[in-house]
Amino acid sequence: MAGTIQGKVAVISGGSTGVGRAVGALLAENGAQVVLLARRADRLETAAHEMKGSVPTIPTDASSGDSVRAAFTQVEERFGRVDILVNSAGVARIRAIEETADADIHACVGTNLPGPIHTIRSAVPLLRAAGGGDILNISSEITLDHMPLMAMYAASKHGLNGLTAAMHKELRGDGIRVALVILGSISDSAFIENFPGEDRQRAAPIWEADGYLTRVGAMKPLPSATVARVMVQLLSTPPEVVQDVVHIRPAG
Repeated sequence: MAGTIQGKVAVISGGSTGVGRAVGALLAENGAQVVLLARRADRLETAAHEMKGSVPTIPTDASSGDSVRAAFTQVEERFGRVDILVNSAGVARIRAIEETADADIHACVGTNLPGPIHTIRSAVPLLRAAGGGDILNISSEITLDHMPLMAMYAASKHGLNGLTAAMHKELRGDGIRVALVILGSISDSAFIENFPGEDRQRAAPIWEADGYLTRVGAMKPLPSATVARVMVQLLSTPPEVVQDVVHIRPAG
């Protein structure tokens, strides 16, 4: 693994917590030059401090085109290229559709779909400068099995699935592999912070009655570190190999 990762420049959007942080740490351990993007500077610094080597951090609002452009300008000035882009930033809200506020739509849809559009748009010239590379977009099992009270999250992730399929075809001639990673339940994800206690309490009986949590293996979730190993293995495959959709979920 280290031989295929060593020296590569890897930008992780949503790299301060959860799966993004775990992927960044494993890439750094295997010799990549990791750059972390996320909104909160304090979490970025904590994550970077725990990773091997020098890991630059750039506070970035993925939903803002200007913020993302500014971040990638810094990456270009420092490294001149990008070999790997991981889009891990994600936001969700537990809301019935009639309760969904404009702020909920902006936070959830704005991060989960325009976010990857912004990062891919900025990264592609730098991936071309590297002679090709990899983009991993992290989606969710909610696109395979719908979950009550999560319409905005589902809609945005369905959009990401479509974006990924289009980018796979558009960029393959440049030697840029674009893969969709569909994740099941994760045990130590910061994603749960999206859901205040009262929202979870209201939703839990609805989800249990629907059977969703059982179907997606939420009783036996995977740790982020395990998911990261699979994702980094995906990034380590020979360039002539394409795995355009990978589904990572708990066994049993």
